[in-house]
Amino acid sequence: MKFQRGHIAPWWDSSFKQFAYEYLPQKDPDMVANWQAQGYHNVNLNGAIHNLNDNDYAQPFLDFFGWKNSGAALYKMNTGDVLPVHRDHYLTYQRVFDITDTGSIWRVIIFMESWVTGHYFEIAGCPVVNWQAGDYIMWNYNVPHMAANIGTVPRYTMQITGQMV
Repeated sequence: MKFQRGHIAPWWDSSFKQFAYEYLPQKDPDMVANWQAQGYHNVNLNGAIHNLNDNDYAQPFLDFFGWKNSGAALYKMNTGDVLPVHRDHYLTYQRVFDITDTGSIWRVIIFMESWVTGHYFEIAGCPVVNWQAGDYIMWNYNVPHMAANIGTVPRYTMQITGQMV
């Protein structure tokens, strides 16, 4: 199984839009150089993040999945933000939780709002559009994926990383 899809009934309101989101630089300069060689110039090669590890907002999401060593963040992709095809490295996660078996690491993104034109996600070569608020995509460690917003309104997702119990 490369990935699986699911749905949780949304319990949240739009307050996630009020958090402070920050653009952080990509940690892998080789990956950025590769993207630039592919033609990705003059775009944000990421979304903006709001880390939720010390925030009660994430707890219902973490409880739903019930993973151990889990952490959460909200992502906001503004118009023109692109995260080209990549595989997550989880280096910080592995260091923080002293994990050597990368195959035990899982990630899920939950779409905080329903799909609108221009919002895009792709995983293992499969495009994902037309999602509803609460739809999620979950994958194990090394699966290629990408995201983009070429629409006119921000795209919000909750991202959780953890180990299945």
